[in-house]
Amino acid sequence: MGIDAWIHGLYTLTAVFGVGVTAVDMLGLLATDSDTDGDSGDGGDDGSGHDGGAHDHGGDSSHDHASHSGVLSVLRYLRTLIYFSLGFGPTGLVAELMGRGVFGSLIWAVPGGVASMLLARAFFRFQQRDVDSSLKPEDLLFEPATVLVSLSHKDMGKVRVRAGQIIAERYALSSDAEDTFRVGEEVEIVEVTDQCVYVRRPMPPEHALEPTPPGIDPPKEPLI
Repeated sequence: MGIDAWIHGLYTLTAVFGVGVTAVDMLGLLATDSDTDGDSGDGGDDGSGHDGGAHDHGGDSSHDHASHSGVLSVLRYLRTLIYFSLGFGPTGLVAELMGRGVFGSLIWAVPGGVASMLLARAFFRFQQRDVDSSLKPEDLLFEPATVLVSLSHKDMGKVRVRAGQIIAERYALSSDAEDTFRVGEEVEIVEVTDQCVYVRRPMPPEHALEPTPPGIDPPKEPLI
């Protein structure tokens, strides 16, 4: 296989990969979030005031946070590759159609990929900064959230939370080492860190009304 065919195949592969993944992401079918490109990380500022009984990191806290930061770094580099491919592949194919040849098409494709990557990162960084400016960590505490990507105490997933009029997505871990949450389950956020949020199963109402047994009238409030 000649270099022309190899370069054409590379353009085609990256075009399909970049355009396909981006299209699925824009349609909301891919549970990844562009805020991993932001300067502030996915969890915003460190939150305090979480439930003391929610979980105990113990002596492994720093190790766990370091490993989760590594996962976020891999996701960040993967997203960078996606946006580079989004510009590199289509630009290279267009250059080939214009008869630029192998090296001429590369001269077009590489800057096209770099420009696409930088524009995408700038756009999503601006978008995330705009969201984070109006959404504080304490706004997320004890808010209900829906699981988008399955998660446990060791395996990071993602949740979607509505805080007022703002809908945000955050990477998440279970606060309880024994709990595992699947896609679609409802959880409650109990801690916010720079890397992610920690969630638990929703607490039952503290004063739930018990049903009145059949044949017994419910008690009436005294008249004042």
